[in-house]
Amino acid sequence: MNNANKKNDMSEQGESHCKTSHEEQQKIVEVNKNKIKHAPTVYEWDIKVKTVGVLFAILFPTGILFLVGTFVLYGGSNSGWGFIIVSILVALFSRYLWLADKNYHYRMTTEGLITTYQDAIPEMAYDIVRVLAWLGGGVCVIAVTILGPIALVGAGGMALFAFFFTNFKKEVTTDYTLFNKDKVNLVKVVRDISYIRFETVPFGYSGFANIYCHESDLNRILLFLLPTLSCDEYREFKSLSSLIKAPHNKIDVGTPRKMDELQE
Repeated sequence: MNNANKKNDMSEQGESHCKTSHEEQQKIVEVNKNKIKHAPTVYEWDIKVKTVGVLFAILFPTGILFLVGTFVLYGGSNSGWGFIIVSILVALFSRYLWLADKNYHYRMTTEGLITTYQDAIPEMAYDIVRVLAWLGGGVCVIAVTILGPIALVGAGGMALFAFFFTNFKKEVTTDYTLFNKDKVNLVKVVRDISYIRFETVPFGYSGFANIYCHESDLNRILLFLLPTLSCDEYREFKSLSSLIKAPHNKIDVGTPRKMDELQE
């Protein structure tokens, strides 16, 4: 019995310690957020960013459907139009809803970066999808009432659509990244797309952020960011894919560029 009681006590102490650690971490996160939020603003801008690889992601599945529809049409059956129409609808939904571009708002303060982003989808598109979802749900209810549960076999896809999209609305995400001024930092740049990434070394998500900016603002942002993070140089990459492939926790990556080379 004593051993059992000791185990229970140790388990309770462990749970209490985990809970305390989590609460302490949350307090630190909130303190850092307030520190960034209430610091003086250095730069602030909005930018729309295109989704990478969206063309291939859409063309591959929809292209197959379209080709199947074309093949069926040439075979003398009008049912091929169904495949073609579905391929067009899937392409439109994928491009403008599931793989939409992103609208970013950046606010860079003396203590960190606040990044707010959302899908670049007009509010009207959300309204249309919600209306279609409710209509789909209504059709399913009517079909089940008239034909019975067997109607769900044919209307299952519409029912699933209705379930997921009746509350379809815009989601806004905000991230806070504190400048770890007392740690070793690495700044990476892809000039062709005006992209900046800064991260702490060793790598940690608490000091990691991606920045998209306008070409005219790139050098100006770097001239502030580099001395703030105690960096006298940055690492330049030819493409985003080469930057992503570069190993973390290594400073000797990309092409080194001195801060002296930058001009506003």
